[in-house]
Amino acid sequence: MGNQFLTLSLLLVIVCVCVSLITTKLNPKEAVVSPSDDSVSDSSIPTEIHGVKIFRQPSDTKLAQLGVATWPTWEGSPSKFPWTFKKTETMYFVEGKIKVYVDGYEKEEEAFEIGKGDVVVFPKDMKVVWEITEAVKKHYSLEE
Repeated sequence: MGNQFLTLSLLLVIVCVCVSLITTKLNPKEAVVSPSDDSVSDSSIPTEIHGVKIFRQPSDTKLAQLGVATWPTWEGSPSKFPWTFKKTETMYFVEGKIKVYVDGYEKEEEAFEIGKGDVVVFPKDMKVVWEITEAVKKHYSLEE
């Protein structure tokens, strides 16, 4: 029984490593490399997709450092609409899910999702189409 458990555990580790390697090879733009320094959490390194920076599930400490609780809020119901960011906008999603199509990357397979728990930074002058798939509540901060 002990050898079977060890074999299954080893097989599971090998499968996880292989999936990680395959995902990185297929989608290198979205790959996030974990830092070797354990004092830095993975959420401190953004995923960047088409110029949009996404911090997945940042810590409460990071949210407090950003001052997210003091930012204004915005809510939206399921809908689809174009938007141009007139200033760099940082947002934190409290609820919901959005599919984002960035200008120049309008194909379905080029879209990406953001949502609950994510901190996202859209650069000034970026044009997108937002498809709100689950009602959204977000905090946001505009760069002056």
